[in-house]
Amino acid sequence: MNKMDKNNLDDSIDLRTLFRLFLRRKWWFIGTAVIVLAVGMFYVISKPTTYEVRYRFILNDDYVQDDYLQYSDTQDKYIANQSVFIGAGDVPLIIKTEPIVKGLDGIEEIGDYTTYVESSLISIDINKDTSFFSLKVKENDKKLSKNIALGLLESLAQRIKESDIEIFENTLAMIDKDIKTLEDEIAEFEGEIAGLDEGVFEQKAEILIYKEKIIDNDYQIKNLNDLYQRFLSEKNNVGNRIEIITKDPSYNIENNRIINSIIVILLSILTGIVVVLAVNYIYKLKRK
Repeated sequence: MNKMDKNNLDDSIDLRTLFRLFLRRKWWFIGTAVIVLAVGMFYVISKPTTYEVRYRFILNDDYVQDDYLQYSDTQDKYIANQSVFIGAGDVPLIIKTEPIVKGLDGIEEIGDYTTYVESSLISIDINKDTSFFSLKVKENDKKLSKNIALGLLESLAQRIKESDIEIFENTLAMIDKDIKTLEDEIAEFEGEIAGLDEGVFEQKAEILIYKEKIIDNDYQIKNLNDLYQRFLSEKNNVGNRIEIITKDPSYNIENNRIINSIIVILLSILTGIVVVLAVNYIYKLKRK
């Protein structure tokens, strides 16, 4: 008998021995496999399905800011005005904050909306090249996940609208204050003129200077009044800057019962094999 035939015979003997072993310990194998299978299938069936709803949206910029930014005769004004704007880069930072999540308070299925603050159930991605956002919400209930996503978008739109109105109100107040300052200066200049005599050469020159200042202030007041009316019109026309691109949201189901069931079956078989080998090893130790 050559070496190859001998190896084949050894392999055949090993397989027969293994088969007889499992036949002899079959109840250990069957019992273990059934228990693991039952426990695993119970887990698969009882585990709730997680639905991930996804909405795509964009943040429109309806306001031309050139005139607005030009109205910043001091650095303080510029900084104060800029701090109110909510841009595309701010959306991922505020979407899971309490002012936005508070909009979910009206959904009956939600007991405590604060649990969604900084929650992993809510995530948002932004495509910087296109300014498209993708809002994803995970929940065990399909309808609830959709309601939460829509609630967040509605609350976000309202928060942005309030910020837009606030910046225009702040700017209108500053313009009004500047107009009042210029008007007070005009009244002061007119008072100075009233106390001077145009017949005196030196005083006549001073009167001309005050009159030039009055003309300059009148010109500034006119421009500020025009700017005031433009900002007032913008404020009155502030609307919803959130535009939902996805009419029908997409859903992902994270609990795949078919794949999980296959894994449980394979795991039960593997566990049965391990138990049979372990029991056989224990019996051998006892015989010794």
